[in-house]
Amino acid sequence: MSITSRARRGLATTVAAVLTTGGFVALAATPAHAAPVTTVGSNPVVDATFTWGLSDEQGGGAFFGGCNFLSAGAAGNTGSSRLWTEADGFYKNVDGNVTIQKPDSTGAPVAPTWSTKCQTAAGTPVVAASTSSKTGNQVRITAGKGAVSVADNTANIQWTGSFTSVFYGGLTYWSATNPKLVVRPDGTGTVTATASGYGTDMQDTTKWTTIAPRTITLATLKNVDVTSSGLVVGGSSSPAITPDYLGVTVQTGTGTAQATSGASWGSFPQSYIDFQQLTGQSSYWYSSGGARDAAKPAAPLTVGLSIAGPAPTVTVSESAIAQGDTATITVSGRNFDPAIATGSRPPLAGKPSGTYIAFGKYADVWKPSESAAASARSNLGSATKWAVLAADTATIGGPNAGAVELGADGSFTTELTIDKAALDTTATATTLKNYGIYTYPGGGATQPAYETYTPLTFGSTQPPVVEPPVVTPPVAQPIAPSKVSVKRGSTTKPTTKRTGRTSITVSAANGAAVTGKAVVTFKKKGKKSKTKTVTVRNGKAAVTIPKLAKGTWAVSVKFAGTASFQRTATLKRGSFTVTK
Repeated sequence: MSITSRARRGLATTVAAVLTTGGFVALAATPAHAAPVTTVGSNPVVDATFTWGLSDEQGGGAFFGGCNFLSAGAAGNTGSSRLWTEADGFYKNVDGNVTIQKPDSTGAPVAPTWSTKCQTAAGTPVVAASTSSKTGNQVRITAGKGAVSVADNTANIQWTGSFTSVFYGGLTYWSATNPKLVVRPDGTGTVTATASGYGTDMQDTTKWTTIAPRTITLATLKNVDVTSSGLVVGGSSSPAITPDYLGVTVQTGTGTAQATSGASWGSFPQSYIDFQQLTGQSSYWYSSGGARDAAKPAAPLTVGLSIAGPAPTVTVSESAIAQGDTATITVSGRNFDPAIATGSRPPLAGKPSGTYIAFGKYADVWKPSESAAASARSNLGSATKWAVLAADTATIGGPNAGAVELGADGSFTTELTIDKAALDTTATATTLKNYGIYTYPGGGATQPAYETYTPLTFGSTQPPVVEPPVVTPPVAQPIAPSKVSVKRGSTTKPTTKRTGRTSITVSAANGAAVTGKAVVTFKKKGKKSKTKTVTVRNGKAAVTIPKLAKGTWAVSVKFAGTASFQRTATLKRGSFTVTK
């Protein structure tokens, strides 16, 4: 149903309502059309560099075997718990995108050789008796790909390559493959990888088993800002991000109990420790009360970025479906660079595989690049298109199969017929709750820059524009505006350097979807109040909290009211404390 016909139907309903009062109406009306909405995606990452030494213990002296060290690539199987030899050929300082480096006497990074891998920057052997004696070795992985949004403070980056963590000269070792970084808008992040290796036991080195590969969390992060050149500590320009360790508790199972006192107590993430229980290294990654606990905290990591632009954008001709459940809308995309998404399955395996464009009902976590299951995405088949290069449209079945041309410049335009009721018949899982126009890479490609979400709302959000009627008695009695209530949602607190986020929900006593304006005020004693005027649509409004001084800020909300909804007094809605 077109927008015009829906508006006419609404107008007919208005006329019928007045006629039931016994009056006569003469009026004219024009339909109200929603303005197009544009969603800006993330910038593609041309190159990302990840550098990390894991911990000082990873480059420290060992009580047997010389030292603990890093090696490029996934090491082969020694067949038993024994010291590595140079003849094994397992040790590498370069393997594909992965290099191992450590500082020389001037602090410049150099590639350690077999003979220098256990030396300090000064060229002396590391010793286990001192926790400050270390090689400073780090793994450096280049050519990371993905997408970042500086505006949204998000990042999704995948590296290809492996490194190996070796302890006690080779008695125990494991490998991490294809690290992945995700940073969320609130500044938290994770680094994950596929871990594999061999299991042994300090008390029984005859034990040697192959460990099945599994995904583990290498590091969790807080207070991260995403910039166009890399990650920095929130509110600063420092690129050295220290992962969580200090004060982190962990379950050690049958392993050595965690010590939870002293200046350096803590742990790597739980899944990391669970995996190390199998390798025999577990207590080297959390405080165990030993002499080397001070060397165990996570070392700072850095992530440098080179990003491309402009970011992909999606423009939807109508995002608020005013009346009914159906509409035909135009969806246009720009900057979907065909070269950055390569298919992994037929019929476009190894070729630019374009992007899907779909009306769907998705879960909160839905992105393929974040390993969301296919069940997190439910599309209406008749409103799903696949934009590919002109030469490939016939390959995927042509227009009758949903093929849309993706221009060499990364642009596309198509129409989708929205039918909420039809989608609801198949999208029944309780986790599926977000209606919208979605794009994501086609053909099994991985490209987070292609992943966009433009919300759609259903229900009366804007009445038809009606000319003042001429009414003969009896006059229809106006409907009194409904009372409303206001709630504040969860809050991402701002800092003195960075904005925060919250939301408000305005509910009408008569159950109607509320629209209108609201003023949100942030007030602190001795400081000038800050205000934000927001637009409430379908009962909700997102609020950007400005950068604020340290201290406790009270929040109040005043809904301005409309012809349909009563205005409110200034309502106190809690507070939050800015701490940094």
